[in-house]
Parts: sequence; C-alpha cells; structure tokens
Amino acid sequence: MASPSRPRPAPAHILVAAAEGRERLRRALVRRGHSVRTTAIADAPTVVDAETEAVVIAARRTAALDACTRIKTRFHVPLLPVLVLLPRPLRVPSEATAPDAWLASHSSAREVAARVEELVRIRRVESELVRTTREVAELAAENGRLYEQARRDSATSARLLRELQHRVRNNLAAIQALLVLERGRTPPRPLPEAIDSALTRLRSMAALQDCLQEPTDRLDVAALAASVARGAAEILAPGEPSRLSVTGRGSIPASAGSALALVLNELVTNALRHAAPTPVRIDIEPDRHALTIHVVDEGCGTTSDGAAGTGLLIARAITRNELGGQLERLPSEHGTHMRLRIAPEALHPSGS
Repeated sequence: MASPSRPRPAPAHILVAAAEGRERLRRALVRRGHSVRTTAIADAPTVVDAETEAVVIAARRTAALDACTRIKTRFHVPLLPVLVLLPRPLRVPSEATAPDAWLASHSSAREVAARVEELVRIRRVESELVRTTREVAELAAENGRLYEQARRDSATSARLLRELQHRVRNNLAAIQALLVLERGRTPPRPLPEAIDSALTRLRSMAALQDCLQEPTDRLDVAALAASVARGAAEILAPGEPSRLSVTGRGSIPASAGSALALVLNELVTNALRHAAPTPVRIDIEPDRHALTIHVVDEGCGTTSDGAAGTGLLIARAITRNELGGQLERLPSEHGTHMRLRIAPEALHPSGS
C-alpha cells in the first residue's frame, strides 16, 4: 500500500535560473499552483527579491555555484533555499557557498517540483521560528522593562509611605504640642475661642496635605497660603464675604510645609480677629536669597505682640527653629503688617 503523499505547501514564489529547459520547469511548477519567474543564470542575483521563496538553478557546476554564492552573499538570506540540478560533488570549493539541495539534472519535472515544495515548506517553518524567536526576545525585553519599572515604582511607593508616616507623626506631635500650650495659657481664654484656635490649626495641617496630593519635593507657597487662609476664614468669619487675597508666587521644600502652614495660620488668624471687617492680604516675594511673605491688614491692629496672644509667640518660635527665618512686625499707619522671611538654607537644604 502506497504511503500518503505529503500535502503541498501554499502557492510559493519561485525563481528558475537555467541555461536551458527553463520553460519546462516553469510549466511544471505553475501546474502545481506556484508563481514562477524565469531568468538567465547571470541575472539571477539581481532578479531575486523579498517575495522569492526558492531558487532553482540548472547550469554547469561552476556557473551554478557562482550564482548560488552571489545570491546568498548579496542578499544575506541564508534561509532562502537554492536547489541546483546537478549531482552532489564530492567537495565544494572553499570560496563557494553550497546550495541547500542537489538533484540530478535528468530528474523529472515532478521530482523537481516536489523537492522545491519541500524546501519551501522547511523555509517557511524556519522563517516562522525566526519570527517567533524575535517576538519572544521582544517579549522578554518588554518583561524586563516592566520588571524594572515595577521595581522603581515599588521603591518610590516605599519612599512615599515612609514620607507619609513621617509627616503624620510630625503633625500629630505638633498638634499635641499646640494643645499643651493652649492648656497652659495664662489666663485661659474662653472655651469657644480656644476650640476655634485648635480648629484653625488643624485646618492648616489639612490644607498642607491637600497641597501635597501629588508626589513632589517642592510646595507651592501661594496654594498653601490660600488654602490656610480659606480654612481660617471658614472658622472665624463664616458667612462673611471673602476678604482674603494672595499675590505672588514661590516654593519651599515639602518638608518645611508643616511649619509654614502653622505660621501662616497664626498670622491669618490674628489678622481676621483684629482686622474685621477690613481686607487681609498675603503677598509673596521670592528672590535668590530668601522668601518673604507679608501678611497685611487695615484693621485696628494691636499695640504689642502680647496683645495678639500666644499665637504670635508660637509663630516666632516656629519661624526661628523650623524655618531658620525671622518674623517681625513692620510699622503701619493702619492695621498690622507682619513680615516673614525664610532663610535660604530652609529654601534649598543641602542634598535637595
């Protein structure tokens, strides 16, 4: 019983380069559904193109080996199968490139077609393997990139978590210290006023967190000032038309945000309490050497720091100890003019 024949590959693009008999080979291959072009031996290397899937060469040994060498060398396509219709020699010259298959020159057209189809089938499998290998390599490279990105993201997340824990711990410590100061205030102020002060200080810390929603090393001073002022006004002047304004721009390290938020809160709180109902203005003036913030109102003002309560004393201590700066009252015909100067060391700490 005859073994089942191997199925033919899908139609292939084949080039036949022969000194004679080209038409016979072409017809045999065309009858099997292939697309066939014919050419002279000398022209074969220039006729081969990207669509060519196999080359059949019928010529004398020297011419055939020369054409095979030129095809494989010129186009750098070692997967392109070349069939030479000559008996396999005992030795191929070292300067020549051997074809992929030899077939006797007296082979029938059917035999030639079957051998070409086998070479095409192998070539397509090899091409698919090359494509798959390339895709696997690209996938491995992409996986490596994603792994590295995940590693960096993990390190960033860990750093942000540590920073968040540090901020929360500092904020809780600051709240505790402020409450202790309030409890030790002499004479104690009325409970509603004390609660309002605590609320505005808590609001200032919440304002800081709102300004640090995105991971960043710098803090927008104008955004923080506006948020702190808005929070204080909602506690101390609810329902009144907004009389707060912020002008200018500047930035500080995020690590200094908590201290600045508390200082701004004390200055704005004092202004709202003693300037009603006149406007309160916050002006930000950055320069190369320092950051200056003015908090100005046109109210009745106070005659001394003590008249403003412990809040101003707290603000001075924070400015000096945490911001390395200076908080001072400037002469003003009407109201109060406070100037906060933040030292360059606090604006650009070493290593930042």
